[in-house]
Amino acid sequence: MKRFAVWSAVLVLLTPGWAHCQFGVIGTSSTRSATGPNNSHKLAYHSEMLFPAWDTVTLVFQSNNTIYLAVSGNGEINPWQVPVALYPGADPAITCGSNNERQLVWQMLDTAGGRLNIFYCNLEYRNRMVPVNVSTTSQDCFHPDVYGDSLGVAHIVWEENEGTGRRVYYRQANVNGVIGERFAVASALTSAWALPAIEKFNNGIAVVWAHCDSTQNPPVYKIMRRRQLNGVWQPEEVLVEHNEPLNRPALDFGTEGEDFSGCWEMVVSGNSEVQFYGGNGGGYPTAGVSTAPVVSTVGRVWSYLFWEEDSAGNEDINTHFYYFMTGWTQSSIRRFFSINAPIYAPSCLGALAVWTQGDSAPYQVMWGFFDYAVGTPDQTRVRRAGEGFTTIVRDRLVLPAGVNTKPAAGGLVLSDIAGNRVLKLKPGFNDVSRLAPGVYFIRSSDRWQRVVIIR
Repeated sequence: MKRFAVWSAVLVLLTPGWAHCQFGVIGTSSTRSATGPNNSHKLAYHSEMLFPAWDTVTLVFQSNNTIYLAVSGNGEINPWQVPVALYPGADPAITCGSNNERQLVWQMLDTAGGRLNIFYCNLEYRNRMVPVNVSTTSQDCFHPDVYGDSLGVAHIVWEENEGTGRRVYYRQANVNGVIGERFAVASALTSAWALPAIEKFNNGIAVVWAHCDSTQNPPVYKIMRRRQLNGVWQPEEVLVEHNEPLNRPALDFGTEGEDFSGCWEMVVSGNSEVQFYGGNGGGYPTAGVSTAPVVSTVGRVWSYLFWEEDSAGNEDINTHFYYFMTGWTQSSIRRFFSINAPIYAPSCLGALAVWTQGDSAPYQVMWGFFDYAVGTPDQTRVRRAGEGFTTIVRDRLVLPAGVNTKPAAGGLVLSDIAGNRVLKLKPGFNDVSRLAPGVYFIRSSDRWQRVVIIR
């Protein structure tokens, strides 16, 4: 069945420190929570810059028991290409390793065994790679997540039925279809959904999952973590324990040099709230039901927190943004963009978020870019025609084709916040590793673009 994307974009003024944001429609889905569940990473990116109009960002979501893929970087008018169908299945997750290969995992029916298993494919070799069954079990499996390393190896976790409960498993896979040994990350069964998530942080790979021991009265709930350091699995850790439900853990997308950060739901006196662990803290109490949290941090400078919120009967996604110079700013996506329809299932990558929207099928799959706050005098200006967005880089600044095509007199240059020229720029890759971290500007005759260098 053909899918047609409807495009729109809105620019709004945010609170001080959050300059401008933009949103639009990527496509449609038959699934109310097409961009969920929150344990798996739905977004992956190729470049170090995180603005969807010019960077290659990949989104995976589900509709009609089919996995769809959408790619950004198509230009400012239509930032996203029309979604394309990949495979039958549900609950996709994607990662882009430091070798720039996109690794996809999802749940799909194994026709030979008649069970729901977890499958893997390296999307860069999709035309000549047959999807690989990585769970290889006679039991039903659910809710996969994946992390891709610099060697092109996919590190995959999922939950698996085992009679009286579910257990979390881990396995490696590569583009040649070679899979490693199955490893039981969780020593004990959980009597509820485990929803495992995996990511790499400073001190190695981390896996988190939800655990419920219903044999105790009252049941005991835990958010568990297990780390792999230098290829060796460490003992399981309890991040939090409670006699009321703990559920739906998720992990940050793991920028280089970042400490561990994650989030989960916690019921407090009968009311569901979200809690954030690391990532500069964050979150705030609400009067309604808070669920499905996700977090995205960029070093120790920015944090972007999103979760489903049903206070006052409005199905919304609350936001809590952090910038180290201005602190926390709270709002909601419906308020940002004056949206009247209910919205669900957030996922995020840096300042980019996606969600599902609508009262009934077909639902819209949406994107929103919230920009990166910087402490400059023009931090609260609405974007005018010809102005650019903030770019986050570490060692390399990439100038994509079509951007800044009219350099100012003297050539295209990078200037510091005082207006001093610090580097002459060229199309393609520019080495900025010798420049001090901070805010810089690319200026041309008809536009400007902020560049933030972080380490």
